[in-house]
Amino acid sequence: MQDFLNQIFQNFMDFYRTLDGRRKASLFGVTLGIAAIMTLLVVWATKTQHKLVYSELTNEDSVKIQQILNNGNISFQLDNGGKEIFVPEDQVENVRLEIAKMGVNFNSTIGYEVFDKQAFGTTSYVQKINKQRALEGELMKTIKHIRGIKRVRVHLSLPESSPFVSEKKPPRASVVLDIERGMSLTKEEVLGIQNLISSSVDGMRVKNVVIIDSKGGKLTENVGDEMSQHTANRLALESKINSQYEQQVEEILKRVVGEGKVIAKVNVKMDFTESVSTKTTYDGENSAVVSEVSNKQILNGSRPSPQGIPGARSNLPGEKPQPGIPETKNNVDKSLTTRNFNVPKTITNSKKPTAEIQSLSVAVMIDGKRIPVLDKDGEIVLNDTGLAKTKYEPWADAEIANFKAIIASSVGLSEARGDKIVIKNMEFAKEDLSEAEAILRQRENREIIKNLTKYLMIGVLISLLFFIVIRPFIQWVTENTVESIEDFLPKTIEELEKIQANQKLPGLEDALPTIEDKMNPEKIEGNMLRERIVNLIESNPAKAAQVVHEMIHAQDTNKEIA
Repeated sequence: MQDFLNQIFQNFMDFYRTLDGRRKASLFGVTLGIAAIMTLLVVWATKTQHKLVYSELTNEDSVKIQQILNNGNISFQLDNGGKEIFVPEDQVENVRLEIAKMGVNFNSTIGYEVFDKQAFGTTSYVQKINKQRALEGELMKTIKHIRGIKRVRVHLSLPESSPFVSEKKPPRASVVLDIERGMSLTKEEVLGIQNLISSSVDGMRVKNVVIIDSKGGKLTENVGDEMSQHTANRLALESKINSQYEQQVEEILKRVVGEGKVIAKVNVKMDFTESVSTKTTYDGENSAVVSEVSNKQILNGSRPSPQGIPGARSNLPGEKPQPGIPETKNNVDKSLTTRNFNVPKTITNSKKPTAEIQSLSVAVMIDGKRIPVLDKDGEIVLNDTGLAKTKYEPWADAEIANFKAIIASSVGLSEARGDKIVIKNMEFAKEDLSEAEAILRQRENREIIKNLTKYLMIGVLISLLFFIVIRPFIQWVTENTVESIEDFLPKTIEELEKIQANQKLPGLEDALPTIEDKMNPEKIEGNMLRERIVNLIESNPAKAAQVVHEMIHAQDTNKEIA
């Protein structure tokens, strides 16, 4: 193997010596260019693939993560002005886990970590500010976990506490949300953020939480208007119940008429009147005596009749009556009875629900059936594509009645309440998707043609590079050896013997003829001359023909002169 490599190297060096300075420089340039291209290909193939680990970072967060990666000797790449950091693909999860273990806080959001380092002698005012900062930071961390929120800012307004009730003011909150591109928050999500903040701050009401987006648009509605908020909640409740009933009806009928062949719309009117009633019922037949009090008084008395001279003296007590004057008697016999009865009674307190269905209207539209078309012999007729032809057939009245009964039972229709249900059998229009399919097909064809054109152009460029640059360069470099092959080969027996003796042409020993001891030098020289003449004629046949022509004419001229 070593000899073979040495032989190749020696052959190349001999070939290199035959080149002039210009060809040597060109050979060096092309070799360096090819080596550079191969190096780039090898580097590109063996290059470590990086993957995005963090995006949309602030300058502080980016610097913080770069310091962590440098300390861990982890290679990384920056993009988008340092807002995006890429690490090797196999280390993405490990980097995120290590950064999470270190408790790195992004977006400079500080929560209760503000109390980790407290200086001695901190005033109550500073403690109050730190408490508010910690609460705002914790709320920002929590809100960032909601899908679609990239950054968030929370500002709390916590008024001073007052011993007077009339001077107390409720706390307020302002929130700014930076939502990711292409996403939006629903009303339920915005209301959830309001409830989250109001529940986290003592004494805060939902209406006192204002939420806006990064463009300044207000996301909260009906703030401060309780009546409007109640109305919106009632309309949302009605809409939710309508959707539930519609889904219920379609879920039942699509099993019979088929998927996409039924449309249901339900209109629910609800009564939000709140009423409270109290009813008391007495049971007179089952009364019982609870208590009884009797008071009886008997008095027997008499007094003399008026006598004597009218005046005060005659009316004074203790005066003895005069004889013969009758007495006046006053006898009292009095009886009083008080009897208390316990009559059983029933007190019923009833409260109607706040949201009660007042009426229910159901409208259902169903598609008919598609049955195969039969010919005179009862065979199924096929279309051009080999599929069976079908025709539209409406549902029978008995089937429509069955549908009504099923729907009425499923949604709880009540005739006494005045509920209505309407079912119509109509043929649904079929969407013509041929145009859309044609557009998609054209787009696919354009993509295929684009890819074919791209690869064809690459092939053409490679071919042109080979035929216009590489091949002519190789021919130009090797042109010197082809033109000087006559000087390269030996011309006489002496040169051939000298080459074999000195071996000045390594690698050509097997190609050179071996000189025998009893070799005819004249014969060998004649053969070599003949081969040389043949090569010259083949290389330039026009010139050879001209030489022969001149030789013939020269012989004819000599004959004429003679």
